Amino acid sequence: MKREEFEDVYREYHHMVIHLAYDVLHDYDLAQDVCQEVFMKMDEKIESLDRDRIKGWLLRCGKRKSIDFVRRAYRKNEVSVIAEKMEEDFVVEYLLEIENEKNRRQFRNFVLDKLKQKNQTWYELMMRVVVEGEPAAMVAEEYGITVVNLRMKISRARQWLYKNYHQGYLEL
Repeated sequence: MKREEFEDVYREYHHMVIHLAYDVLHDYDLAQDVCQEVFMKMDEKIESLDRDRIKGWLLRCGKRKSIDFVRRAYRKNEVSVIAEKMEEDFVVEYLLEIENEKNRRQFRNFVLDKLKQKNQTWYELMMRVVVEGEPAAMVAEEYGITVVNLRMKISRARQWLYKNYHQGYLEL
C-alpha cells in the first residue's frame, strides 16, 4: 500500500476501529486511544500492507490492541505515583473524585449498552452524531435517510434515555 492512501484508509475505517474497541473496552476515551495506536502501527507498516486486505488487518490489530488495553493496569500505577506526591487530605479528595468519575463512566456505558439493546440504529446514530460529532448530513446519507429523519431518531433515542435513566443520572 502507498503512503498517500493513509488518509483515505483512516477516513474510511477509523469509526469501525473505534466501535470495535468500544465493544471490548466499554469506554469511548480508551477506544479512541486504541484507534490512535492502531493507525500509528499502520503508518509504521504501511509499505508492507495490502490495500485489499487492510480492513481485516485493522480489525485484527484493533481487537488485539483493545485486549492489551484491558490487560494493562496503568491506571493503578498512575494513581499510586500521583498519591505519593500529594498531601494525604488531598489524596483522599482526589481518589473520591476518581471514584465519582468512574461511576459516571460506568453509568454512561451502562446506558449506552441499554440503548444498543433497545434499538441498534438509535445507538449507532447517537454514537456517530452525538458522541463522535460526525456531520449529520454525512451519516444520514450513509443510512439512506434525510437529515430531518436522522434528527427525529436521535430525538426519540434521547427521549427514551431521559424517560428511563434520568433519575439514575441525578442520583450520581
